[in-house]
Amino acid sequence: MADPDQQAPHLRRKSLEELETLSLSELFPYWSNILWQAGMVPMLQHLLQINLTMSESQVLRQLYQRSFTIADVADALSITQSAASRAVDRLVRHGYVSRRENPADRRQKQLGLTASGTALVENLNNAFTSQLARLVARLSVEEQEQFRRLVAHMVAAYPDETADATLA
Repeated sequence: MADPDQQAPHLRRKSLEELETLSLSELFPYWSNILWQAGMVPMLQHLLQINLTMSESQVLRQLYQRSFTIADVADALSITQSAASRAVDRLVRHGYVSRRENPADRRQKQLGLTASGTALVENLNNAFTSQLARLVARLSVEEQEQFRRLVAHMVAAYPDETADATLA
């Protein structure tokens, strides 16, 4: 186990009483660290095991919501179309993405997830959320309900960015 004295001072373990005195902005680094350790690390480990990059993961997540063209991917990731095409080629070779003719412009290919790609995104989501669910399970039933309502409010307040081509 890591030496607590070696931990970054701004993230040293604090008691509930100490944490309750902090402002929301002061609590965010702690919450961010929890999300990273409990959610992102397992997801990144899964990506490493299957030899995919975070950028490829972003492409898959967006394709989970709707189809894109190579140009959309390039714009969203701020990379060249050539680089986007290479990334998509890898995803196609892995069997996660399919290409089909774009009915609106036959010169372009429309990208979509295969069944394997859909399953992979769902596995990545599960790797992230299962650890967070374990954390939430430590709360009382009343606290879990409060947390559920707050998350619902945050989700409802978050702008719908799935309507445009951004992947970030």
